[in-house]
Amino acid sequence: MDFQNNEFSKMESLKSKKITLITKTVGAFIFVSAILGIITLEIIIIESEKLSVQFKISSGILSVILLSLLVYSVLKDTIVTRENKITKVIVDQNGLHHCKDEIIIESLTFESLYPNPDLKNYDVVLSEGEDAGYDICVYYFDNSRNIIIYKAIIFNTPFSIRNGKELKRHFIKGVLKFRSDLKVSPKVLDLLNLKNL
Repeated sequence: MDFQNNEFSKMESLKSKKITLITKTVGAFIFVSAILGIITLEIIIIESEKLSVQFKISSGILSVILLSLLVYSVLKDTIVTRENKITKVIVDQNGLHHCKDEIIIESLTFESLYPNPDLKNYDVVLSEGEDAGYDICVYYFDNSRNIIIYKAIIFNTPFSIRNGKELKRHFIKGVLKFRSDLKVSPKVLDLLNLKNL
């Protein structure tokens, strides 16, 4: 594919309502199961005649702390999700953008990408993520902190994206077209089936 002669098209995210619903349902089930498990275990401990009163009190305090942390983390996540007003992700000729309706909230532009400070290594790499299998990572200049940052390309949305891999693929195509000075790791090209470009 010859990028130089083709206009770089805009690609938008597609919401996956089914996966979002399944994820929320599984999360709610795990949350309720954890709470019921802690309460059931505490009832068994309190009703046990073999355990000392001190152990029962310590167990009760620990259960209250665990339940409080669990409820706090879920409430905090719910508040963050509600405050996250991102409605779509767009990849266009400028880069990757998180948008609220048509207003860009956050961007990772092609112009802001930087070479790897270690000149021997690639600038766009594949690294093992913490929660997922692999993340595509880049170096970019963060204007707010005035430093170069190593960042995974992730979608900060309160919903699941059906075409996430295609969006990342399109972003890397943009890197290849607009930032030919950056070295993209062959592992990234393999993952996104971009070897023949």
